[in-house]
Amino acid sequence: QNKLKFLQRGKKSTWLSSFNVTDSLGIILISNFAYNTLILFFLALLYGAQARLANKPAPSLVQLNTGETTAVEAIGNKERTAEVIKAFTIKTMSDLFTWTGRLPGKDGVPFSNLDSDPGVEINGKGRRRGKISTQAWKASFALADDFRDPFLLKLVDLTPSNVFKGKTQFAFVPQFVREPIKIKEGEWTIDLVGTLTVLDTTNNLPSYIPFNKQIHVRAVEPPKYSPGMAEDSLPPIIAKAREKGLEVVSIKDLDSK
Repeated sequence: QNKLKFLQRGKKSTWLSSFNVTDSLGIILISNFAYNTLILFFLALLYGAQARLANKPAPSLVQLNTGETTAVEAIGNKERTAEVIKAFTIKTMSDLFTWTGRLPGKDGVPFSNLDSDPGVEINGKGRRRGKISTQAWKASFALADDFRDPFLLKLVDLTPSNVFKGKTQFAFVPQFVREPIKIKEGEWTIDLVGTLTVLDTTNNLPSYIPFNKQIHVRAVEPPKYSPGMAEDSLPPIIAKAREKGLEVVSIKDLDSK
């Protein structure tokens, strides 16, 4: 038996011998709790970042491709600010009713150096043919499709041939523009008071024609075309006339509401 004593191993106390199933479950639970706590912490950080982003005011300035900055504000697809409506109306009326006999040029170029305006021929469809100024023709693309053709026929009758001979000039001068009145979603009326100043270049004595109109405008999608097209081609002309996302539906005398 003594010879077999070396086969008998004494029991030693180790950490493994004291480690039981209950301890294992405890460690697992603690690890799981720590893991879930860490996830909740990161979720809280993510929620806080999203909340700050949602509450952050929209940028009030954007930079254009030219390097200039302009103020912006978030509005609905069919909404337009009063300032945009007034600016569009005045610009469109000015382009439609200002006839100088010259083509627009770059700023600083003397009037006498500007190219003569050959005008644009309008087919009267049974009525006399005539011309309107090139700038008026370009601006007419700011008019609604069903209003544009009859308006151009009337504009032919209003435009004297002496404009294209350099003997007569017309200039639209706005004097008062009322705040736009919303009549339905995406549509407004705006009252515009001004004068058409008519200059006879043979004596340089101006005369004045009252221009008191109520203009009906509505929101449209501004057209977008690929860059690189010639400026005198049709797509850029249309895009320029409608760049503010508006079109003219009608022009009426203020007294005939």
